[in-house]
Amino acid sequence: MDIEQVGEKFNTDGMDKCQARAWELLHTLAGKVEPGMSEEEAHVISAELFEKFGSEKKWHPSKIRFGKNTVKTFREISDPTVRLQENDVFFLDLGPIFYDHEGDVGKTFVVGEFPAARNIIRAGEEIFGKVCRRWKGTGESGAQLYAYASGLAREIGYELSTTSGSGHRISDFPHAIYHKGALREFEQTPQAYRWVLEIQLLDHANQIGAFFENILK
Repeated sequence: MDIEQVGEKFNTDGMDKCQARAWELLHTLAGKVEPGMSEEEAHVISAELFEKFGSEKKWHPSKIRFGKNTVKTFREISDPTVRLQENDVFFLDLGPIFYDHEGDVGKTFVVGEFPAARNIIRAGEEIFGKVCRRWKGTGESGAQLYAYASGLAREIGYELSTTSGSGHRISDFPHAIYHKGALREFEQTPQAYRWVLEIQLLDHANQIGAFFENILK
């Protein structure tokens, strides 16, 4: 089976509309996250917004991480005692389904004054942009792109997570019938509108992480 295969409903216009709606949902949720809140409380708000935005289901569970939980891998369970502080960091990773397509968006935010968090967030988004430009300019494989991203992270004193944030397929729902593997392990040039690029940086000195993702197009 072609692991970049898509279904009969797939089209780039549908994917663009889905992603735009997903970003709108993410920023709306981010605007409702406040100091003192637990991740579970944010998940309740997230569920309400999914319904309000018309996404009756999601293709992957939402990830909401506060503070020190931002350094955990996606498979690790958050410390439920963590609450967002006045000067803190959090990230959102949402996978709604709109227009029969899978949205997948992720971004990290700062609450209050936290220079270290602002720095790592900016670095992660800059690395994302550089990797996208590398993909467009060289046609390198997914594995090569992540090796490049890892080197960029090391140069500025961060670690690129190797156990989560590895990129994956995307398409009209469900892409998983074609492929569940990571972009980091893909040894070919990824096609546009078929993959999500994920960048998760770790700052061990400050015990915080930053996550950013969007589709390659």
